[in-house]
Amino acid sequence: MSEKREKDALISKARHNLKNPVNAILGFSEMLIEDCEDEGIDDILPDLKKVHDSGIEILKIIEESLSDSNVEVSGEKISEIGRKMEISLRTPINTVIGYSEMLQEDADDIELDTLHEDLEKIIKSGRALTKEIDKVISFNTTEFVEKKDKSLSAIKSVLNSIQPLDKNEEAKTTTGSILVVDDNKNNTTLLKKRLQKIGNNVAIANDGIEALSRVKETKHDLILLDIIMPNMNGYEVLEFLKKDKRYYEIPIIMLSSMDDLTSIYRCIELGADDYVTKPFDKMILEARISACIEKKQLRDKEKLLLEEIRKEKEKSDNLLLNILPKEIADRLKSGEDLIADKHDEVSVLFADIVEFTPQSKNLNPKELVSILNTIFSQFDDLSTKYKIEKIKTIGDNYFAVSGLQTSGRDSAVKLINMAQDMIAIIKSINDSLSIMNVSLRIGIHTGPIVAGVIGKNKFAYDLWGATVNMASRMESTGKKNKIQVSEDTYNIIKEDFNFLKRSKVKIKGIGLVNTYLIT
Repeated sequence: MSEKREKDALISKARHNLKNPVNAILGFSEMLIEDCEDEGIDDILPDLKKVHDSGIEILKIIEESLSDSNVEVSGEKISEIGRKMEISLRTPINTVIGYSEMLQEDADDIELDTLHEDLEKIIKSGRALTKEIDKVISFNTTEFVEKKDKSLSAIKSVLNSIQPLDKNEEAKTTTGSILVVDDNKNNTTLLKKRLQKIGNNVAIANDGIEALSRVKETKHDLILLDIIMPNMNGYEVLEFLKKDKRYYEIPIIMLSSMDDLTSIYRCIELGADDYVTKPFDKMILEARISACIEKKQLRDKEKLLLEEIRKEKEKSDNLLLNILPKEIADRLKSGEDLIADKHDEVSVLFADIVEFTPQSKNLNPKELVSILNTIFSQFDDLSTKYKIEKIKTIGDNYFAVSGLQTSGRDSAVKLINMAQDMIAIIKSINDSLSIMNVSLRIGIHTGPIVAGVIGKNKFAYDLWGATVNMASRMESTGKKNKIQVSEDTYNIIKEDFNFLKRSKVKIKGIGLVNTYLIT
């Protein structure tokens, strides 16, 4: 490391070590002042304020003595700067310690629990500050290098991380679209030229009302907002934008010649992302602008990513709902790994395209799939319309159930209505087909079933039980373009439709049974 680098490291170490006790002096004295004001203890307030004011004076002396500009201009050794600083600091440090000790002597007579303890911390911080100044006076570069001071090494590491700035290398800057709002044309011209020079797209607004108009018209990555403006000041613009859901995510850096804490606090309270006082330091302003734009762009990317994730989730949910009832899908997503339910009374439908296989031999694969897709897509629309649960398709057979959520007459009626519409669809499709003529055979039975999900990687929702088998037999023994129902289904809906009783039908494994055709 060069001699300049060593000196920079020592200066940074000195600033760090001196400001720590000063921060304690200011912080504890400020809290004691607030506590006394709250409790109405006025007697010691003047002395506490002297302690606090002296702390402010100490901080000012340290910052001026160890500022980069002072160190570079003076060309003095650190030890020489330390001696001059020590002379300037004697009086305010003595004031801090002296007044704190006097207040501590009177602490027993004052009803404030933390007074003695906090004063002790202030006194110790004042004495620690004196010791740190002595260290600055004894600073010697070679000595610290030889001793391998750990804190100095840490500071050197920090300085090395920002080395490109010392070498006037171009720092990586994030650019974007910036709106500059200021009624002073010199300021807006300067900012526009400076920001455009580093690659930003810059728009100008000369007052708050114009700023709001531009925000509504164009998207911006950042707003630089002056406080003191005619018509509508910066506070009002800031408050309006941060309360509006359309604009509240736009980062806003406040620009002002006011550097009082009240103004800064109000801006932060209203939602400002940063606060920069005039005149601007070029490097600091550019760094803050770059940081704000980068955060904004990262948030935008995050939102896009979250939206993509939402869309993909929606797609996956829709795909899941195509193979599973919503209630079953929700149970799976909640972590339920074994789903098996018994339903005492549901109506099951089987619909088969009659003689489709022989006719399909003359079709090429695309024609075959296209016809089936046309038919089953329209059947799916019907299942949605009537809130019927499609179980699956098996070749040219359509399998559906009604009554999983609400059993009884209504569910059976809905299934019959759907079946009638299915036959109407087949007739309509036949009118438009020249390559084949199709018809539909439908069977329906009502009874108990077991329903559940099987499979691990490819879920399948299915039904089991004698009811399923009976519904299948109602279809296979039925008539073309007719709906055949079992006696159990008939008994439920016989008042709702017209029926033709058939001669007893032989059902495999059961024997002769009564069946009915809907007319």
